Amino acid sequence: MRSDSAFLPVGRRKQHGVSLIIALIALVALTLAGLALIRSADTSNVISGNLAFREASLHATDVGVEAAITALGTIATSSPDANYPAGCAVGACNYYPTLQTAVTAAGVPTVINWSAVPNSTVDSSYAVQYVIDRLCDGPTPVTDIATKCMNVTGTSVGSKKAGAVSFTSANQVYYRVTVRVVGPRNSVSIVQTTYAR
Repeated sequence: MRSDSAFLPVGRRKQHGVSLIIALIALVALTLAGLALIRSADTSNVISGNLAFREASLHATDVGVEAAITALGTIATSSPDANYPAGCAVGACNYYPTLQTAVTAAGVPTVINWSAVPNSTVDSSYAVQYVIDRLCDGPTPVTDIATKCMNVTGTSVGSKKAGAVSFTSANQVYYRVTVRVVGPRNSVSIVQTTYAR
């Protein structure tokens, strides 16, 4: 008796499809690697785009700092001991005459309600808001600027006599300016600066 395998060519006698299984496994592995590479490139592009938007909103904070310093010129001369604008609710003001001591871990005053603070737009893409607080201890009106406020103290020379009393006065008071900018894709930048006036 002869078996059927005796009539098959030598190379085909013991093939059971192992090559096909290995090729399919390799194809699946290559497909998964290609998909991972595409996903990685897409993720990198999204991260780069978000970083660019965040940096652009950070640059827009300069506009808020300049607007705050300009407004402070009017506020400090007209009504330094009252919230601004007049009649604003606590948390919705642009100016506070005393230091807001309750702050977040990032140093932003917790009294600020950003959804109620007036804003302006830059390039129709960035909403810029600012809050100024005078670095003075209350209550208002603050009458003793030299001891109740953080200030730059100038020393004037009294008598030329050795050991004579030197008189001091507060020449400039410090203000903390907190600026918040919301840009495209809800990118948010918050910057604080201290300004002496």
